[in-house]
Amino acid sequence: MMNRDKQAGFFLWETILLSLFVLTMAAAAGLYVRVAQLQGAAAAEVRADYLARAQISYSQAVLDKDGYLPTQMAYWGDAQDLVQNDTEYMVSGEAAADDKGLWQLLVTVTWEANGRTGRQEYRRCLARHK
Repeated sequence: MMNRDKQAGFFLWETILLSLFVLTMAAAAGLYVRVAQLQGAAAAEVRADYLARAQISYSQAVLDKDGYLPTQMAYWGDAQDLVQNDTEYMVSGEAAADDKGLWQLLVTVTWEANGRTGRQEYRRCLARHK
């Protein structure tokens, strides 16, 4: 049989190892949650890029067809493009012509996902294709 001092030493080691294991698991769970949040944020930003590029393409098509752009514009595409994975996006555009016949386009995309809001702005210079 072991004496009491040796049993107390084993209990101490078991307690230390269990504590380290629990701390490691808690840290891993925290990292998992953070990675999931970052993945959701990245997905929202990718979708915002897609919507902004679509808005720029639609604006270029309108400029080529009509020869001008409205100073304020909403999203030119389908309304269903603005909702994905329980995230609702808002796309707006502002255009201004300069004296050289170029159009300065500012596209703003905002969204709210998982209680966090995001905003991206995209600037492009457009010219009418003849």
